[in-house]
Amino acid sequence: MTYCINPHCPKPVDPANANNRICRNCGSELLLQNRYRVLKQLDQGGFGNTFEIDDWGKTKVLKVLTEKNPKAVELFQYLRKK
Repeated sequence: MTYCINPHCPKPVDPANANNRICRNCGSELLLQNRYRVLKQLDQGGFGNTFEIDDWGKTKVLKVLTEKNPKAVELFQYLRKK
């Protein structure tokens, strides 16, 4: 399954998007940076959303910050350096 992370997409989970590069519902890119395909949303809340992604056969986690909160960015950058 491919998940569209556009917050305005009317149908982010659409089986017809499985092999598409562009979401058929909103026109957003589904293959992020020509590499990452979002499989499903894992969590939502706080400062952002967390997704399970496919990176050329490897499962990884993607965190998308949804607020321009300086503290959230600081915490994210701190955790990323570890």
